[in-house]
Order: sequence, then C-alpha cells, then structure tokens
Amino acid sequence: MKNLGTILGAVALVALIPLYISQFSGKETAENNTSEVAASGDNTTIAYVNFDTLMQNYKYYEDLNKTYTEKTEKVAKQLENRGITLQNEVVSFQKRAQANLLSQNEYKTIQKDLSNKQQEIQTYQQTVSAGLVEEERDLNKKLNDKILAYLKDYNANKKYDVIFNYRQGESIWLAEDALNITQEILDGLNNEYETSQTEETASE
Repeated sequence: MKNLGTILGAVALVALIPLYISQFSGKETAENNTSEVAASGDNTTIAYVNFDTLMQNYKYYEDLNKTYTEKTEKVAKQLENRGITLQNEVVSFQKRAQANLLSQNEYKTIQKDLSNKQQEIQTYQQTVSAGLVEEERDLNKKLNDKILAYLKDYNANKKYDVIFNYRQGESIWLAEDALNITQEILDGLNNEYETSQTEETASE
C-alpha cells in the first residue's frame, strides 16, 4: 500500500447498484454541477461521483492510507533488518569456513542454523503479507461501507434514481458536467468525518 489506491485494490462507490473500480489514481476535470438531468428522455434521474477526485480529497481515506502505509513500511523495515542480519551471519560463516576455523560438526551445525533462520524469515514474510492482505480487505470494506451509507442518507429523498462512480476512459467513457455531484458528496463526507473525529476527541 504505497497508497490505498495500489494497495487497497477495488472499492465500490454505489447508490442503488454496485460498480467496482481497481485503482485510486487520476485527475478530475469536470466542474461540479448538481443539476437534475433526465436520462434517455425518460424520467430517470442520474448523477455521478468522480471516484479519483473523491479518493484524492477524502480525509477519511487519507487517514486510512497513512495508517496502513506506516504499517507496511514498518513490516518492510523489519524484513530488511532480518535479511541484513542473516546475510552478515552467512558472510561470517563463509569466512570462518574458508579459513578452516570450523570443525566438521561446527560447520554442519552453523549451516543448519542459518538454513533454519532463512526459513523463519520466509515464513514470517508470508505470514505478515497474508495479514496485510486481510487488513487491506477490511479497509476496503470500511471505506466502501462509509461511502455507501453516506450516499444512502444523501439520496434519502430519492432525488436520483442512480448514482454512478465515474472514471474517465473506463466503464463510462463520457459524462456531462451537469451530472457531476462529486464536490457535494466530498464536502458532505469530509464534514461527517471531521464531526466524528471532533466527537471522539471530546469524549476522551
């Protein structure tokens, strides 16, 4: 997770139907306009939220990303330190062996010990990687649930029949600016998150 975009994977942004995306990157060019527009000439009202812009500016996502990034960097540093320590031990072992400073029993014992340490590092790497993947899924769900809950409240008056997620050049190739409610949703999500943080701080 250099950011939640590459590490968190796909997160759904939905109102009435699920739509999934796979990256958290990109630029948003459409200007905000919350006008209600009819689709295909009928009475269906639709809007979209630019997911890239949302992820670039949503404070809750920023905090999730920061926490997860710090954790992955810590794990990477631990693995690096273990690897360096083992490498130094291997070099020392090779030098002693080449200088004929080890008996045959010592040689076999140290060789076996180093092999075990290498296996331990590999096992640790697999374990922490699996744990990070699982946490990644949990963060995906938290982010998805938070956005979906807000959209349901936002659309409680049934103003829109469908709210799409939008990324230029992907599932929707072109969207009119008049359908863009990104800024309105972003402001609401950030206000909601900031209020919850203030309440948590006050209760401590």
